[in-house]
Amino acid sequence: MTPKGGRCSGEMIEQAVDFILDSYSFAYSELLYQLPEKQKELMIAICKEGKATALTSGKFIRKYSLPSSSSVQSALKGLLEKDFVTKEGAYYMVYDCFFSLWLRRNF
Repeated sequence: MTPKGGRCSGEMIEQAVDFILDSYSFAYSELLYQLPEKQKELMIAICKEGKATALTSGKFIRKYSLPSSSSVQSALKGLLEKDFVTKEGAYYMVYDCFFSLWLRRNF
């Protein structure tokens, strides 16, 4: 999108990101549809946090209306095994940054 010798503007970056999200929208919808409901809810909660911590705490569970600590643990295990979510130090986040952005925009 940047002309030869030109500079990339913030608007161009936004357009490029929108293009990517639009291109993958169907695939992201399908991935989300295939997830069990508890995994889907947890992934959306993690996404909204950006970098989530203390996923089984009462505060996190109440904030995102999740069922229980044990169901969060079970859902988290599934998301980690499928590589939808990653852990860095004490933080959990959605592995695919574009998927995360798509989730934030749509949920």
